[in-house]
Amino acid sequence: MPALNQLQEDRNPLKVYGSRLCRGNMDAALVHVFGHLHVKGNLTTARLKLLGECSIGRSCAAQEITSFGSLRVQSLQAKKVVSNGYLSVTRDAAADEFQADGCVRANSLSCGKSIHIKLGSPCKVRHMMAEREITVSPSSKLINGLMSPFRRLRCETIEARAITLYKTQADIVSGVNITVGPGCVIQEIRYSGTLIVHPKSRVGKTILIHESGGLIK
Repeated sequence: MPALNQLQEDRNPLKVYGSRLCRGNMDAALVHVFGHLHVKGNLTTARLKLLGECSIGRSCAAQEITSFGSLRVQSLQAKKVVSNGYLSVTRDAAADEFQADGCVRANSLSCGKSIHIKLGSPCKVRHMMAEREITVSPSSKLINGLMSPFRRLRCETIEARAITLYKTQADIVSGVNITVGPGCVIQEIRYSGTLIVHPKSRVGKTILIHESGGLIK
C-alpha cells in the first residue's frame, strides 16, 4: 500500500461535479465526487468522499473512504471504509475498520479490527475475515423494510473472534463466540467459546474446538 501519510498537504483537493475521465493513474490528497469519476488505472488518496459515482479500473488505496453513492473497483485498501450505498470490489478489499449500510459485493473482505454490515439490500462476500468482530444486522433505513424478504448476505467463509449474524447464508463460520440470529442458513460452525442459534435459523453441523486442539462434533 502506498505511504498515504506522505501525501503533501499543499496539494489541491480534487472535486468532481460533472463527469471526469482519467485515462491513467490518479494521485490526490483529497477526492470529492459529486458527479461521476472514472479512473482507468489506480487511485491513491488520503480521503475519498462520494456523493455520486466512482469507478476505478484497478486499485484504490486510501486512508479513509466515505461513500453515499456508488463505488466500483478491482481491489481496495484503506484504514477505514464507510459505505452507505453500493460497493463492488471485484477482487480483494482490506481495511482496519469496515462499515456498510447498503449493498456490498466482494470476492474477499479482510479487516484488522471489525466489520459491521447492515443489510439494506442483497450482499455477497465470498470470504470475510476480521481480527476482532463481525456483525451483520438489519438496516435502520425505513425504505429497506420493503426489501426485507430479499436482503441477505451470502458467503462461503466467515471468520472472526466474535461473530453476530442476521439473514446470512454461509458454508463455514469460524470463531470463538458466535451468535446466529434469525433467518440464517449455515452449513458448518466451528467455535471454541459460546454458540447461540436462533430457532428460526438452520445450522447443519457444529464443531466445538478445545484449546488443546481436540474436536467435539
